Amino acid sequence: MRNVGIIGIGYTPVFVSKRKDVNIAEMISEAVEDCFANTGLGPDDIDAMVFGNMHTFEGVNMPHLWAADYIASLGKPVMRIATGGTTGMSAIHAAYYHIASGLHDVVMVVCFEKQSEGDSQVGLMGIVTPEIMAMLQAGIDISGSSGMGALAGGSAGAISFQASSYLARSGAGIEHIDGMAALERRNAAKNPYAHLKDANATAESVARTALISYPIRFGHICPTSDGATVAILASEEKAAELADGAAWIHGLANCASDASAGNILEGVITDPAEQMPCQLAAKQAFERAGIKDPKKEIDCVEIYNGFAHQTLMFLEKLGMCEVGEAHKLLDAGELEINGRCPVNASGGVVSTNAIGTSAMNRVTECALQILGQAGEHQVEKDVHKALSHGWGGLMQYVTITVLADKPRKG
Repeated sequence: MRNVGIIGIGYTPVFVSKRKDVNIAEMISEAVEDCFANTGLGPDDIDAMVFGNMHTFEGVNMPHLWAADYIASLGKPVMRIATGGTTGMSAIHAAYYHIASGLHDVVMVVCFEKQSEGDSQVGLMGIVTPEIMAMLQAGIDISGSSGMGALAGGSAGAISFQASSYLARSGAGIEHIDGMAALERRNAAKNPYAHLKDANATAESVARTALISYPIRFGHICPTSDGATVAILASEEKAAELADGAAWIHGLANCASDASAGNILEGVITDPAEQMPCQLAAKQAFERAGIKDPKKEIDCVEIYNGFAHQTLMFLEKLGMCEVGEAHKLLDAGELEINGRCPVNASGGVVSTNAIGTSAMNRVTECALQILGQAGEHQVEKDVHKALSHGWGGLMQYVTITVLADKPRKG
């Protein structure tokens, strides 16, 4: 397999709740143009494209086709990816295999979400409803006492089961979720592309926000964002020809567990905070990347965290610390931009959430850290290896990407 690196990144000028000034195609084109401007490349340099978003969220069929003029994909092979919250990283993985296999040399990844023009909750219920019908046919109780009733409250209601389980098993308290949310809002204030920013956020200010579904507060929850992200990936030979540097993909993996919403929410088969797919995917990605001790070898981490407790939970499941230790690292200041294990220097998904881009941004933000191009939210330590994580499905699908500052040898 050939070495593959990320040689260019582009974003829409802002990620906000509503981009009324542009339609979907125009918004995507902003990120494409930004990527071309940052790299000095153009459509003729691109062999193929991978396009990602959740079409059910906007209710727009095949946007990669009608937006072709705007994303410079005319006459080029295009693959469409949709894997829920992990869509953006799955698209990066697809582009990686396009190049690593020798099929293409340079591939552009384009992902977006314009949630203001759709209803993501309707899209999510379109996934869950068949599960509910199957449970009813099997005679399974789905009344409020069963936990399935949490879905009526949307994602926050369902995720409260996970957060409660994590707190009960980790020794962390709700004040640690408050503190993690505050840290990421402060980080977001340093990122010009972040949506929710608060340079003065504290655990106390987050604790004053409304309780949604215990232990989830309003201040723990991600926004709904409009935005697009673009990345250009290239083979080692092409990267040397087209770019001054690259962030190299050393390891990648994905894993899913039982997709039954009833089983997950009830804890019949899996504890929603166990996240075995995360543990297995991380193990496989580290093995592929040749990493033996991630605690010592990984310099920064970008975690997919639609809710603030997930940063702490996934840090443990990724092997970046022992179980029950993440909140202690938070208390010690080790998760800050200037800490030993900087996490979500960008502000994370909890600060910016254009769903189609959210997992992709974990990869692009790690790439920017490696390239030293993250600007004000650049971590203070030298970044040689970085870990990005995506999360989606019915709380049970995980993608992992390990990046490095040099191509793999051998």
